[in-house]
Amino acid sequence: MPDTPFGRYSGGLPGRRVGRPAPRPWQRSFRCPSTARRRPAAEAQAKRYQDFVALHEEISAGSDPVLRPLWWTGLACALVAAALAFAVVLGVRGVFGVLVPVFAGRHTSAEAAATSYALCALAGTVQATALMHLLVATAARPVRAFAWIGGTGVGAVALLPLALRGPRDAALVTAAMNVAGGTAVVGLIAAVVASAEAGGSFRRGRP
Repeated sequence: MPDTPFGRYSGGLPGRRVGRPAPRPWQRSFRCPSTARRRPAAEAQAKRYQDFVALHEEISAGSDPVLRPLWWTGLACALVAAALAFAVVLGVRGVFGVLVPVFAGRHTSAEAAATSYALCALAGTVQATALMHLLVATAARPVRAFAWIGGTGVGAVALLPLALRGPRDAALVTAAMNVAGGTAVVGLIAAVVASAEAGGSFRRGRP
């Protein structure tokens, strides 16, 4: 039976131990490279602390070549998302009379509502970029892990407007705008890292 980083197995998925179920996809996505190899249960706490310090130093170093294009793309995407959000809110309010975003309320001016939604889009995109930065440094499969988290986040921001009190048309349009913008941001950031990984830009050891 061949050896793998997760132990011996006799067929089936890599890393599957005999008599144990295979790890779920999201569990494999979030496995840290530094902890991929199983260690004896009686391992000393000092060794675990040394591993934690090594992981912290790896994150602080920031030497991964994918981080620069990731942040340039993320910041550019944040500015574009903010500008589009501002323009879309003004357009929908002015042309169709739908009071988006729904959380702005009826008595908020169009400019103030557009500015608040643009700031939300800007902050959300920057936070998504920072999340991908963290996953690149710690996760064995950063793109897959980011897709799991990003998909959950997009689903949450799509359902949130529907739970607020306000005009039904404004809630539906806000939800659609959140889905479109969130999906575009998650897809673009994931594509940047995936293309870098395919091009051999990652030099970290992988399990």
